[in-house]
Amino acid sequence: MKKKNEIGLAVLLAGIAAVAGWFILRAWVWVSEEIFGINLVENGEQVISDREIASYNRTSHEIRLTEEGARKIEALSFEVPVYGKPFVVKLSGREIYNGSFWSPISSAPPPGIAIGTFVQGNTIRITNLESLQGVDPRNNSEIFDHFERAARLTQ
Repeated sequence: MKKKNEIGLAVLLAGIAAVAGWFILRAWVWVSEEIFGINLVENGEQVISDREIASYNRTSHEIRLTEEGARKIEALSFEVPVYGKPFVVKLSGREIYNGSFWSPISSAPPPGIAIGTFVQGNTIRITNLESLQGVDPRNNSEIFDHFERAARLTQ
């Protein structure tokens, strides 16, 4: 009888371990599949991804970049025409909102949502110069949740 109880307990523990392992693996896959990115509209090239973001400020919409991210934005500044270079912000492949990369030497003000290509202190800012009468697409709870889960959301 003792032998049957030990086998039953071993089977139960193995089952619990298997279920727990499945939940842990599933959570890891879910987090790893969720990717934030800023992509060029013209060719889909991802300019900035999670790898290049050190922090995201939910209030000012400033993004502190890694050295690599800052270099990417600075390199992009030579390719931005006077009226900007359109981008799309994506989360897990879904388009969240659009804007334009903007050169600080442009004499025209950026319409709507823009990211200036002048990097200061490894930081860029997503601005919104449109009328604030509507919903500001930068205030997206999914994006905030993403960066909060990654422990990179600041106030």
